[in-house]
Amino acid sequence: MKTLVRTVSAFALLAAAPMQAQTFTMDQVQYWVGAGADSSVLVIDFQDGTDDASYAWGWLHDGGTGEDMVNAIAAADPNLTVEVTSGFLNSITYGSHAGLGGSPNYWSTWDGPDLAGMVSNMGLSTELGNGQWFGCSYTDFNPALQPTEPLAAFNPFAFTADDVDYWIGSGTDTTILVVDFQDGSGASSFAWGYLYSGTVTAKTMLGDIAAADPAFSADTAGGFLGDVTYGAFAGMSGNPNYWSTWSATNLGDWAMNLGIGTELTNGGIFGCSYTDFNPALRPGTPVAASMPAGIAEANAAWMNVWPQPATDVLNVTTAVRGQQPVVLYNLTGSRVFQGRMNGMATGIDIRALAPGMYVLQVGSTKRAVVIQ
Repeated sequence: MKTLVRTVSAFALLAAAPMQAQTFTMDQVQYWVGAGADSSVLVIDFQDGTDDASYAWGWLHDGGTGEDMVNAIAAADPNLTVEVTSGFLNSITYGSHAGLGGSPNYWSTWDGPDLAGMVSNMGLSTELGNGQWFGCSYTDFNPALQPTEPLAAFNPFAFTADDVDYWIGSGTDTTILVVDFQDGSGASSFAWGYLYSGTVTAKTMLGDIAAADPAFSADTAGGFLGDVTYGAFAGMSGNPNYWSTWSATNLGDWAMNLGIGTELTNGGIFGCSYTDFNPALRPGTPVAASMPAGIAEANAAWMNVWPQPATDVLNVTTAVRGQQPVVLYNLTGSRVFQGRMNGMATGIDIRALAPGMYVLQVGSTKRAVVIQ
C-alpha cells in the first residue's frame, strides 16, 4: 500500500470545471488508466462536506471487477491510496481527503450504467462490463449515501519538469509555475521553470519570470496577484474574475494556498488560476511557455548542474529542449557514463563512481563537476 503524507491548507477548495446542469458523463473523465476495449468510470466520494469531496477516474479494460479497477487506478495515481483487506474496502485517501474504515464511517459500493443510475451492490467483487460505472461512498449507512457529482481527477504526469521549455533563474532548487487563464478554450494554461536556492516566495518568482519573459507580466503590488497577461491572454483583477493561487507536488494534487507570499517548495508546482470562485478552478494541464527567440539563441549553451559536490545523483538542466547526448568523463579522458536527455532536465546516478573531478558534456557544452 502506498503511503501519502502531505500538508494542505485549511482553505483548500478544489474544482475541475464550472458546475453544469447535467450529470457528470464519461466524456468529462480526464485521467484514464489501463488498456483494453472496454471503458468504465470509478467515482470515489468522501462525503466530507467539502466542495471537492468526489472524484472520477476512467479505467480501460477487457473485463474485471470493482477491486481490479480500484487497485489499478491506485497503482497508477500516486495521490490515491486504497487499502483492501480480504476483498473488503477498508480505507481510501486522496489528496487532503481520507475515509478510514470505522473512523467513523465505512465505504459502501455502487454500480450502474451512469452516475444517476447507480445502485448499491455486493462489493468489490462486482463484475464490470463496458460502459459500467462503479462507485465508492464513505457513509454511516443511516442511510447509505450514493456517490454525488464528481470532479475529474487530473493526471499527475500530464506535465512534469522534463516538459518545461523555458527555465529562468539560477540555483539548486526548482519549481514549475503554471498560469491558467481559464478562457474555456482548453488551451490557456502555460508553464515556466524557475531555478533558485533557499527561501523564495511565489511573488519573487513571478517578478523574476516577468522580468525575463517580455511576453509575460504579473502585477504583484500590495502582496496580491492582480492583472496577469501572457501574449494575447489576459486575466484582469475583478474584470470579471480574480486570481486564485495553488500549490502541488504534481498536477493531480492541487491545494489552494494563502497567496503569492507562499514559499516555494523544491520540486513542487505553484499555480495561478483565473476564476469566479463559484467554484474555484484548479489550474489545468499546461503547455510549455516558449522561450523568446533572441533569448533562446543566447542561452543555447547554458547548463545548470547540482548539487556540487554530488554524492548520489547529479542533476542537470539545460536551455535546449529535445534529445541530447550526455557524457561524463574522468580526468584521464575515459568515458564513465553515457546517456541521453529526453527533455531539459535529467538525473545521473553517480553512486558507483569514485570521488573526484569529472567533466560533464551535454551536447557541445562542457563543465567540470565534483563527485564525493
